[in-house]
Amino acid sequence: MAAPHPISQTLLELLTNQSNRTRFALEGLAPEVFSADPGGGCHSIQQIGEHLVGLRGFQLMLLGSGLAKDMPEKAVASVDDLRSKLDQATDLVRRAIQEHDPDDWHAKPTEPREGPWAELPTLIRVIRPINDFTNHLGAIRAIRRILGNSAEQTQ
Repeated sequence: MAAPHPISQTLLELLTNQSNRTRFALEGLAPEVFSADPGGGCHSIQQIGEHLVGLRGFQLMLLGSGLAKDMPEKAVASVDDLRSKLDQATDLVRRAIQEHDPDDWHAKPTEPREGPWAELPTLIRVIRPINDFTNHLGAIRAIRRILGNSAEQTQ
């Protein structure tokens, strides 16, 4: 099997990094902290987790991948459910990146596309939700600290 395109390889490494950070952000998370909303109308870790699952589906849509049909539902009932759904969703994005046409990463679309940032090259479209995902992992860590259930490791 041929080595992945350098852009694909970089994106795959970003996904691996995010998977590790996610594992550490959720490790040892107390169930009562999972659904607590310390900001009173802000966001709970549970709600952030549902958003993270949704971001993976959004990435599949931005990649134009048919794997989007296999995405798990966004709703999560527990930390274990969240971990499972994020792992499943991340695996789908990983497959979509591996299968993506490497000539498309930098190409401006020649035909109109639907969705946000439609006129931008695919790489730029896919990077934005990767950045958003990482920012939300920081929010999970902050909520845990506020509620006295800090994560042990960062990565």
